[in-house]
Amino acid sequence: MATVNSSLIGANLNASDSTALFALGTIADATDGSRYQYVEATSTLITGALVLIIPTGTAKVLTTAQLTGGSQGQVIAAAQAQINQSEFGWVAMQGRNLYVLCSGTVTALASGGAAFSTNSGRLQNAAACAVGTTALGIWITTSASVATASVARATLTFPRSVQPLS
Repeated sequence: MATVNSSLIGANLNASDSTALFALGTIADATDGSRYQYVEATSTLITGALVLIIPTGTAKVLTTAQLTGGSQGQVIAAAQAQINQSEFGWVAMQGRNLYVLCSGTVTALASGGAAFSTNSGRLQNAAACAVGTTALGIWITTSASVATASVARATLTFPRSVQPLS
């Protein structure tokens, strides 16, 4: 797990807080090239869940319905530890060896890529997803292969969705 190397005294990337310890939107740089953002969870975020960070600093579980032109410019990140609803914590925007939640079979280092699943906050094999849900900036490094939610490891480099031009 990454360790903070920014000058943020008391920042714990693996814990949630019932009261805000930092300003929402605070960025923490960490080991493994990781970058985290401090958010308030609008619902319980489980480990690996992909979230959409709203400009106000709140994070909600990512759904494909949110992947519209209106969501462009919002940050996609992955919860690295559970953050309960209305609590505060850190979500990973980039880095290596990070947790991502998956559905179905997602193969490590696959050239076909991953896409955002219709299941909230999850990835799945790109071939199994609808047009407009392709996930860029997420490179799966360990496979996941169960029908229900499972956690895989990945490298994140500014995760985003590709929207087809109309």
